[in-house]
Amino acid sequence: MAHYKVIKPDQKINKDGESIAGCDMSGLPEDFWALTWDGSDGHIEYAGNVKSNLVVSSKSQIKSALGVSLPTLIERRDARIEEIKVEKAEAKAAREAEIEAAKN
Repeated sequence: MAHYKVIKPDQKINKDGESIAGCDMSGLPEDFWALTWDGSDGHIEYAGNVKSNLVVSSKSQIKSALGVSLPTLIERRDARIEEIKVEKAEAKAAREAEIEAAKN
């Protein structure tokens, strides 16, 4: 199973060691800091040391605690990966256009 870590302040979602920055964190609680999930167990960390970490053992517990499901967070990560691919392709096309323009 995949291992996930969601870090709200950094807007990062990590899957099996590959971190993607700039992910949509909308809808998550203000005091949410991070989620760690190994496929069957994990914990939620809260900012500011006001709340204790919450141990979770199901995706339904994650959704209940965060108001956003883990599958939704994974979809947001995948969407960000696609955005990054488009951004890279656009940057490459712009560079190639500049090179071609400089030749003329």
